[in-house]
Amino acid sequence: MNIIVTGGAGFIGSNFIFHMLAKHPAYRIICLDKLTYAGNLSTLKPVMDKPNFSFMQTDICDREAVDKLFEEE
Repeated sequence: MNIIVTGGAGFIGSNFIFHMLAKHPAYRIICLDKLTYAGNLSTLKPVMDKPNFSFMQTDICDREAVDKLFEEE
């Protein structure tokens, strides 16, 4: 299963990602975050090297980027 988490570099999103990766190791988690004031990429450092996790820095309002993500994933 593939799960896209928007705002995943924030407090709630990152903790959701940690939970899902621990509870469902077969899931693929894709984090999409613009990295504004609320998002911090260092929050995701513990999972950045996991093969079932990927990060994409973009704005969810960028329709072209989000469409491309859905096509690729």
